[in-house]
Amino acid sequence: MVNICLIGCGGVGRRHLEALLKVKHKVNIEVVEPSFVSVQSTKELLPEFDNYFNTIDDVSDDIDICLIATTSEVRKQVTLDVVEKKNVENIIFEKVVFQKESDFDYILKILENKGIKSWVNCHLRTQPLYKKLKQYIDSERKNTFNYSYSDDFTLSTSAIHILDLFSYLCDDYNVTITSIDTPTELKKSKHRNCVDFNGNMKVTNSKGDTLIVTKREASFGEHMSVSNYDKVYLETSEGDEVMHSSRFGYVFEYADNNRHIIPYIWQSSLTNSYIEDIIEKSNCGLSTLKDSSKLHKKMLKSFREFLKKEYDYGVVKCPIT
Repeated sequence: MVNICLIGCGGVGRRHLEALLKVKHKVNIEVVEPSFVSVQSTKELLPEFDNYFNTIDDVSDDIDICLIATTSEVRKQVTLDVVEKKNVENIIFEKVVFQKESDFDYILKILENKGIKSWVNCHLRTQPLYKKLKQYIDSERKNTFNYSYSDDFTLSTSAIHILDLFSYLCDDYNVTITSIDTPTELKKSKHRNCVDFNGNMKVTNSKGDTLIVTKREASFGEHMSVSNYDKVYLETSEGDEVMHSSRFGYVFEYADNNRHIIPYIWQSSLTNSYIEDIIEKSNCGLSTLKDSSKLHKKMLKSFREFLKKEYDYGVVKCPIT
């Protein structure tokens, strides 16, 4: 029996639980969630599951895989609590992992000393669409990636996903955020003590590739095009005539002008694949916390400087999640 502990079942945590119930191995799933409202909402969605606990102290002492799906504000302390109180083998962190650069080094050292493997749930690199795209990337050329996001995302919450995708496609975690700009006012996040903002961002890496991120007026999804090819273009289905047959699929347009539908896999059917890979291979397709920390640190520093310059919003921690 594999013991799995999910800490946090609000929002994305609820989707993780949906996926955990699909794991093909014998597992014991325990959920830690102090919020009565979050537990009740999850019970309504998943009435077949009823194994909730208020604190980390209440769950099994031996945890094979722990998913930490809290907000970034409390994640450092939650991580310390679980690794100090329980015997943990593997951890999958939700993004944004921590709000301070120094927290990454501190937690990484503790996890290394305890022999705990860790990954970050930046899931775009595991999507079949982007795995297919990667086959068409010529690493010997300097490529430009144009990525546009819609109203269901914000730059503050989506940037780490986009940076991780850029790193995956180019095999390079050494990135520099060269510019950030936004035409909008700073927004209060739905998460306590956090803020949101939209806008544009330009990124380069050590290999000379460029990522240009822009906001587009649309209700759903993302588009991406890659230069140095006759035509490689990705787009979401909603609002696109070519995709009437699959509202939440993607179209992948090759240089030969053939269009192919590649389904998007939602988190509720994706997390189970990570768990099964960890059980079977002791690894999964996500970025390790060590690698992801390189991107997080660059992003947190840039965002903090941006908030101070553009909004006179001075903080020690970068208040995003």
